[in-house]
Order: sequence, then structure tokens, then C-alpha cells
Amino acid sequence: MSIKIEAETELQLVCNNVDQSLVKKETPECEVSKSDGYDETSVELEEYQSEKKDLPVIPVLSKSAMKKLKRKALWAQQKKERRIREKEKRKKRRLDPTRSLNTVTRKQLKSATMANSSCKVAIVVDLSFDTFMDEKSIAKCVKQICRCYSINRRAANPVQYHITSLDGASLTEMSKNSGYQNWDVNLHEKHFTDLFSKEKIVYLTAESDHLIDKIEDDHVYIIGGLVDHNSHKGLCHRLAVEKGLRHGRLPIGENIEMKTRKVLTIDHVFNIMVNVCNGQKWKEALLEVLPARKGAQEKDIDENFDAEEDCDAEEDFNVEEDFDDNEKSIADEMDSCETDPISA
Repeated sequence: MSIKIEAETELQLVCNNVDQSLVKKETPECEVSKSDGYDETSVELEEYQSEKKDLPVIPVLSKSAMKKLKRKALWAQQKKERRIREKEKRKKRRLDPTRSLNTVTRKQLKSATMANSSCKVAIVVDLSFDTFMDEKSIAKCVKQICRCYSINRRAANPVQYHITSLDGASLTEMSKNSGYQNWDVNLHEKHFTDLFSKEKIVYLTAESDHLIDKIEDDHVYIIGGLVDHNSHKGLCHRLAVEKGLRHGRLPIGENIEMKTRKVLTIDHVFNIMVNVCNGQKWKEALLEVLPARKGAQEKDIDENFDAEEDCDAEEDFNVEEDFDDNEKSIADEMDSCETDPISA
């Protein structure tokens, strides 16, 4: 009997040990199975949080940002179509019989340099206004300067083109044009007052009272390299007065009428000056260069002549009137003529 009891107790102990081992092995599996749907265990919470941290944060875009993305996508989709249209335009230009009259050959470009030019007029773009412009405006300014170079290269007699105060943000933006150091243009880091004689400098500004009716070969004409959308109005004129420099404005109001503001870009002023230096009259150069959106029209000067003729007729019929009164009325009419400035 004692042997049986001992055997039974041993079997119970063995069974208990087996049950405990099974419970120890099965309980984590049960807990995991229960926590699969409810995320109750701390282990799974930690894993979930770590996975959540690894996920990229998607920013919430505004309506304007969404529109920009749509435009970019549409632009990319239409890229092939644009290339096809551009090729067709190039073919039409090559087949155009009048194209040879307006194009400049490579031989002409090689010979038409500033050194070989008979024009010795110096036109300078002053780039000392970086602090008055943001990055976008500086980029626009440099683009206009590059257009000036292209205009001068295609002129029969190029002007002596200078770019001064080329440093800082302007130099950084200009460096994006590979090979600009080899251009046929005089590049300077110094200010124009350190390069040219003060007596020969003429600063082009809209607020000037002095009219430029003739371009002189031995003078240096300064164009302010400022793109500010009229937020710094009168800055170039004020700086010219402070430095004691001569200043002047181009004769826009005396030659044409414009529906919009008489404020021109750097390349427009440069192009007008180059055309006048190559033999064009002011009126022809202005009408050719100014864009159609400016609404530039030839000024009708017949009205002024008719007014003077009427005054002469009144003098003939009213001989007994005082001559001083007649002279005063004619002077008042002449003073009322429009003299609008041009911005450089």
C-alpha cells in the first residue's frame, strides 16, 4: 500500500509540473491572441508606436499649393506636345523668305564686337541695389542684363557695355549663366564712380528735369540696375543728387503718347539707347522697342501747330491789343505741353 501511495504522489507531482509548464507556455500565446484585436499589451503598443514614428508625416496642402501641383503635372504632361509645336515653328522660320533679312549670321556676330565698333558711347548698368531687392527681383534684374548683352551683340555698332558693382547676390545670380566671363561685356566689381570721370557721367532717371536729346560719344550713361516695381520711387535720382552727378531723362513724352506708366525696364532703356546710337531717331526707337501692352502711339504735333496759327491770326485781326498780353498767352500754351519723364 505504501508503494502505491508513493507512486500516486509522484504521478501527481509530475502531472502538476506538466500542467504548470503548459500554462507558462500557453499564457503568452493566449494573451497575444486576445491582444491582436484590442492592442492591450504593452509590447504591442511599443511596437505600434515605433512603427508610427517611422511613417512619413504628410503635410496638409493649401488650395493654392494644390493648384500649383496640378499645373506642374499638366505642364509635364504637355511637354511632348510643346516640343512638337516648337519644332514646327522652327521649320516655318527656316522656310520664311524674309528670315534672312532679319537674322544675324555667325560671321557678323564675330566681327560686331565692342572693340571693332565705331560707337564709343559707354552704357553702364549699376548693380549697387542688391539690398533694395529680394531674390526674385535680383533674378529678374540679371535676366534683363542678359537681354541687354544679346541686344548689344546683334547691333551693327555695339555700344561699350559695362556692368559695375557685380558682387554679392547679383554675382551669385549671374554665376548661374555658364561662361558669362567670356561675354563681350566689361564686368567690374567696383562702383562706376571709381571707374569713370565724374564730369562724363550722366545718370538716367525719370525724376530728372534735364532732357537728353542727343547722345554724346565721350559720355557715360548709367542705368540703375533696380527692379522694385516702383516701391523705391526716385531712388536713383536721389543718389545722383547726393553724389553730385549729372542726370537726365529720355524724351518719351516729347515723342510718343502712352496709355500706361512711362516706367521702362532695364533692357528697354538699353535697347532704345543702342538704336539711337545706331542712327535711329528717338521716336522710331521708342515705337520699335516699347511693347504693345504699353499702348505707345506717335504723338500728334499738328495740334500744337494749329494752336500757334490761331494765335497768329488773332494778332493779325486785333492789332490794337497789347503785344505783352499776346506773348503771355502764347507762353502759357507752350507751358501746357505734356513733358512726361522716363524711368531708367
